[in-house]
Amino acid sequence: MKTYQILVVDDEPNFRNSMRRLFLIMQDDTMNFHVREASGGEEALRVLSANKTDCVLMDYQMPGGSGIEWIRRILEVHPNIAVIMVTGLGNEQVAVEAMKSGATDYLVKGSITPESLLRVILNTVQLMQMRLALEKQRERLMDAERQRVMLESLGAACHHLGQPATVISAFLQVMKRTETSPERTEILDKCLKAAEAMDDILHRLQMVSQYRTEPYYRAEEGGSHTDMNIIDIR
Repeated sequence: MKTYQILVVDDEPNFRNSMRRLFLIMQDDTMNFHVREASGGEEALRVLSANKTDCVLMDYQMPGGSGIEWIRRILEVHPNIAVIMVTGLGNEQVAVEAMKSGATDYLVKGSITPESLLRVILNTVQLMQMRLALEKQRERLMDAERQRVMLESLGAACHHLGQPATVISAFLQVMKRTETSPERTEILDKCLKAAEAMDDILHRLQMVSQYRTEPYYRAEEGGSHTDMNIIDIR
């Protein structure tokens, strides 16, 4: 059974009670509605901060600011909540203003039926779910593109660094074969070992298939800190 979390925001207790009765009528074996109430915008914000909510029914004429203003304020804090404007005015201008403020639909008091309310609630929630799904897909595509660009840049950098590293290693080998001083030979051995380590790092970087980082260093200064990450090549 699907449960929809609904918040009814209206300063009239009688209207809130009538909406509760409508939601009770709409319940069946496939869905039910958990209805919360708020008498104003400030109370609505508190309820939303404390509870998961699928849809808000917002009265147009509200104390302390119009419903339009409260829609904007609510969506600034909770951008993924579906909001429906409820007005006693059958005014298209109100509907347009509500949509511009972020409402996904509107209802007119006095003409709300269980059928019309259910239709608007389901359409609104489904629309918000589609928006969230599209946003997640967009984020995944952007992340994939960032991964591709970073990996291509990493591969190009390894290619450009690999050529001079190979030349340095070859010259060190030549110098070691002709060197007779034990002290200089030891220095050359250390240089060759460092060159081999660099070559290994470049090889491992070229094998990276997913760009990710790991913590490397944290600098503390004046009560704040700065984290430094490095590419994970494990």
